[in-house]
Amino acid sequence: MLFNSLHLLGQKKIFLHGMLRDSTSLIKNVHIVNLNTEKGTFSNDYGQYRIVVSLGDTLRFSSVEYETVKKTITDRIYFSKKLNLVLKNKNYVLNEIVVKKHDLTGNLSIDRKKVPEDTIATMGKNLSTLIDEISKKSQKGILNKPSKKDNKLAEENIKNTDPTKSFDGLDLGSVVDGLISLIPKKKNKKKNKKQSIQLLKNSLLSDFGYDFFEQLKIPEEKITAFLYYCSKFNIEKIYEQGNKLNLVKLLEDKSSLFLTQLKEK
Repeated sequence: MLFNSLHLLGQKKIFLHGMLRDSTSLIKNVHIVNLNTEKGTFSNDYGQYRIVVSLGDTLRFSSVEYETVKKTITDRIYFSKKLNLVLKNKNYVLNEIVVKKHDLTGNLSIDRKKVPEDTIATMGKNLSTLIDEISKKSQKGILNKPSKKDNKLAEENIKNTDPTKSFDGLDLGSVVDGLISLIPKKKNKKKNKKQSIQLLKNSLLSDFGYDFFEQLKIPEEKITAFLYYCSKFNIEKIYEQGNKLNLVKLLEDKSSLFLTQLKEK
């Protein structure tokens, strides 16, 4: 009878939960496959996954950036219904690069002739020379009376380069209003503690779901009290900074202490 019970237990399927991470962050899009059933899933944006397993099944965790890992569902994993893993980054070996010899001699006077002509630099040099020549001519004839053609050209240049031209008819009031709108408005007063914790709870449930707190063995009706307990460890600030991995580690560490104090009460 004991043998039959164990055999039936091994055939019973359960949902296995877990979280995948590397040394610095949670890992998304890891492919998890049950090699016994050939069914698989992917980890979400927060490294969480959920897959159906039986006792003795083998799971394969694979990703382009990380080394492949295989895990067999042992009694401990089966009864805890939880398997968290830390994956290692893959090390890629680059192809060998051959550096070809150049045909330079080391003599600057000879090597300069082998360098291709820089057409842009040449154009710039020619333009600089042309401007210099025009400047010399204008200085030479500065006492001469300018022609009508020169006067007309000068007027057009002044008109086209007048910095105030594009501001004709500008409404000073609209400028002041625009500048005022750029002044940052004062932030509203900080939300009270109750609202802050409720918002954090909603955000965590949206990101991780109830399964995360279930893995921590925190009852659904005690989630708010648990977050109040952890608020003294600056969990709100950690969440706002986007350090979700540090937040997960903190909540995992403090959950056992919270549950102990809960039992004592």
